[in-house]
Amino acid sequence: MLSLLLCLSALAAPPSIPSVPPNIILITVDTLRADRLGCYGHPGRLTPNIDQLAQRAILFTDMICEEPQTGPSIISMHTSLFPRMTGTIRNSVPLATGVTIFPELLHGAGYQTMAVVSNWNLKRKLCGLDRGFEIYDDAFGPSAWQIRRTERYADEVTDAALALVAQRDSTRPLYLWVHYMDPHDPYRHHEGIGPKLESARGISGTTRARLRYDSEVAYMDHHLGRLLEALPTDNTFVVFTADHGESLGEHDYFGHTRRLFQQMLRIPLLIAGPGMRAGRSEIPGRGVDMAPTLLGMAGIRPASEMMGVDLLLAAPAPGRVRVVETYGGDIPRSEAGRGALAAREPKFRAILQLGWKLIAGNRIRLFHLANDSGELDDCWRRQRERGEALLETLAEWDTTIPRAQAEAAALTEEDVRALEAAGYL
Repeated sequence: MLSLLLCLSALAAPPSIPSVPPNIILITVDTLRADRLGCYGHPGRLTPNIDQLAQRAILFTDMICEEPQTGPSIISMHTSLFPRMTGTIRNSVPLATGVTIFPELLHGAGYQTMAVVSNWNLKRKLCGLDRGFEIYDDAFGPSAWQIRRTERYADEVTDAALALVAQRDSTRPLYLWVHYMDPHDPYRHHEGIGPKLESARGISGTTRARLRYDSEVAYMDHHLGRLLEALPTDNTFVVFTADHGESLGEHDYFGHTRRLFQQMLRIPLLIAGPGMRAGRSEIPGRGVDMAPTLLGMAGIRPASEMMGVDLLLAAPAPGRVRVVETYGGDIPRSEAGRGALAAREPKFRAILQLGWKLIAGNRIRLFHLANDSGELDDCWRRQRERGEALLETLAEWDTTIPRAQAEAAALTEEDVRALEAAGYL
């Protein structure tokens, strides 16, 4: 029963293999809220290049991440497994070598596989995602004034990606993954791009932070536009998404790692490619669906253990149950601390189904997202029977989905300085 609710059953048959394997470009953006994109309703024209991509794409309106942290979320996208199943429940916990990631399957099918990442937590030794990539570019700029660069900015990321596209082997299909980090805290203001700060005197700190965040989004979009212009146009899929969102003062919280409100869970997903008709899809998607969907574009069957579905081939039912956990965002410095955190229960759990969302943690809250997208009206007491049913399903999921423990990476002094500067330690 639960397996049907979760829509976890394997596809009955593999997708048909294209006569000419298509190029596949995956673009992920760190900490990007869907509602900051014009194609998702933002009025500020922050993202003209992404909005232009959306004009020829399927736009998914109900996509959520698996955990509001970069490492666990991106690893789930690559493995199609929930974070608890691999033990990668926090940043800087590398994936075990025995777990398949979809770029390995693409590479085995003849794809030239390349990646450019910009978050320190996506360095190969801290995430283990370099397997299957012929080139995994996780180099960061040199330190300046004894301060370690903790991210690469959008201009540098695009330059690195353009260099890879220029040197690709045109006789082979290309898989390219590019990860931008700019919207992540600390938010920088970019003069001449996005909203102006000089007109924001006397405004609150929350409003100022939101303007800086919007400037980061606009800056990322500006340089992403250069990459989109240079990508192959024939027989090429372009997939655009985010690892997680960000709370910008909603619920008295800034950040993303310790809460499970929609500002942190909801992410954009755009898919454009050959033979696709632009439109909007309301199907309930989630991070584990990324690997089967990308493999399906190449006509490759997902690994048998993968839990997601191909959103273009076998869309989940509207009544799909989605469970998300968060374990907090701290990265312990010591080995003892890492071991203690690995055994902890999740800080919060959320379950979503048919427009309803229940959050369990220090207390239970129930929201009807269809009428309360901001999650301001807790109707747990008024809808107790509905909430109890969701709690029962959540408990069943908890006993059904196995847990694993993974060993956190040993941090060098350089790692500690970089992660501390980025607010992870």
